[in-house]
Amino acid sequence: MNTFNLSRRSFVKGGAASALGLTAAGVLAGCVQSMSKNEKPSDATEKFNIEETKETDIVVVGLGASGLMAALAAADKGASVIAIDSALSFEGTTNTHTTGAWMIESKEQVKHDGYLTQQEAFEWIEPGTHYQTNGKVLRNIIRCSAQAANYLIDGGVALMYAFEDTTSESPMLSRGGHVYLEEGEPRADDFRAMCAAHSNLETLFGCKALELVCDDSGKVTGVICSNDGVGIQINAKAVIMCTGGFLASDDMIKEHFAGAVLVNQGMGHNDGSGIKMCQAAGAQIGKNFSVSCNEMGAANLKASPSYSWAPGRGTNPCFYLPLFGNVLVDKRGERFMNEQQMAEQTMYSGEPMLRDPFYYTIVDQSYVDTVKSNPVFNFLTDGTKANMGAALLMGFQDVTLSDFEDKIQEAIDQGWAAKADTIDDLAEAFGLVNLPHTMKVYNDACAKGFDDEFFLPADYLHAVENGPFYVFEYNPGAWVTLGGIKTDGFCRALNGNNDVIDGLYVAGVDGDFWSVPYYQGGSCNGFSLASGVLAGNTAADDVR
Repeated sequence: MNTFNLSRRSFVKGGAASALGLTAAGVLAGCVQSMSKNEKPSDATEKFNIEETKETDIVVVGLGASGLMAALAAADKGASVIAIDSALSFEGTTNTHTTGAWMIESKEQVKHDGYLTQQEAFEWIEPGTHYQTNGKVLRNIIRCSAQAANYLIDGGVALMYAFEDTTSESPMLSRGGHVYLEEGEPRADDFRAMCAAHSNLETLFGCKALELVCDDSGKVTGVICSNDGVGIQINAKAVIMCTGGFLASDDMIKEHFAGAVLVNQGMGHNDGSGIKMCQAAGAQIGKNFSVSCNEMGAANLKASPSYSWAPGRGTNPCFYLPLFGNVLVDKRGERFMNEQQMAEQTMYSGEPMLRDPFYYTIVDQSYVDTVKSNPVFNFLTDGTKANMGAALLMGFQDVTLSDFEDKIQEAIDQGWAAKADTIDDLAEAFGLVNLPHTMKVYNDACAKGFDDEFFLPADYLHAVENGPFYVFEYNPGAWVTLGGIKTDGFCRALNGNNDVIDGLYVAGVDGDFWSVPYYQGGSCNGFSLASGVLAGNTAADDVR
């Protein structure tokens, strides 16, 4: 097998699945109290039109990366499991469209000398996230990483291994890279087969969780859900919440990201309802929030498509400009970061982008002409630039944007770009009041060959002085939110006193695990898989 040396994690865009049932956000007043079979129907029964009751040891809410692993791990320990998802089938779940995962000590990795060890992974992630991870759960997630990887390998999922022929000096993503060679229906077929191999595991699709069920002591004893309008109460000894974060919830984005406007490139049914259900059951939300950014540049809600991707995917190449190291300004027209970071570590530069609803780049006609006449790959690897996406972006190598001006006009027509003869006029297009002063200071730095504002290296500096001039407006694009419910070291949900909530577990990006900053490419998917295993193992051990 050929070595595939990854330098940045990516996701393959999949279509968002339709979510059935009611939106939980409007009904989360608290836990529904459980009742015995001899009691009269409760208000909740009438409220949710419950027509069917199921019994199981463990119910898993969500069948994406973490939910699938939680269901398999719990079933392997002998627990009876019902796993539900609002998507209509596995094809509509998140992990049928991801590209790869960073995982540690899988059965394929340990065949090679110098494989990535648990200690190396832990000592890389914990300081890299500035010690804002939950160290206990991070350590246990890493312990479960091999089991998660081996589920995929043993399940026949076609993978390519980036770690073949790597050394201890190779990029971390390559050392842990497990890359999917199939997506969509073929991968979904593997997931279906993995579940079907367990007689004690039932899956329900088109089934939207609405509210948790609790007893008088506050123990979580099940979940109420809607399946094509039919209310179902699933009574269980444990519930594992794996609903994929809240990128599709505008309200939660505003609450936790301080006014950022994010373009959702993930799934439309990841609406934060799982996190809210846990909160309604008394769980404490954590303090750290971030996103897994769009590693291909930028996005804009006015554009169609609204996100950025590589050539051949039908997205506007004007979104690539931040990848090339062009000057970036905020909505006041002021620079706010060293643009080298955006160019070389695009996926990890999300935090500066989350401080405003929009950010902008400015170029002149000379630059547009240069882009039109040179391969895109040159802008990613030119000179001393060590673009983190160079291997990922090999598809750009033979691409020249000869129709770039047509695409610029498309962006102008859609309302997220403008053209003007002067910088003063350009600033008026988007109300960038300080842009004229900013560009004067920037052009002076280009002339001196030294940027004393954000210390952008000289090989990135290029003057913007030959009109006409162009401005492009961007929103941050993201695949998934990171951050949610606090847990102990084993994915058990915690309340405001940091005490365990009996019967409630959280995995994947619904948990407050490793979220600020997003540091290691592939860790979002890899740790979602591994935390699912950890939650499934823990819940099965607890209920037994």
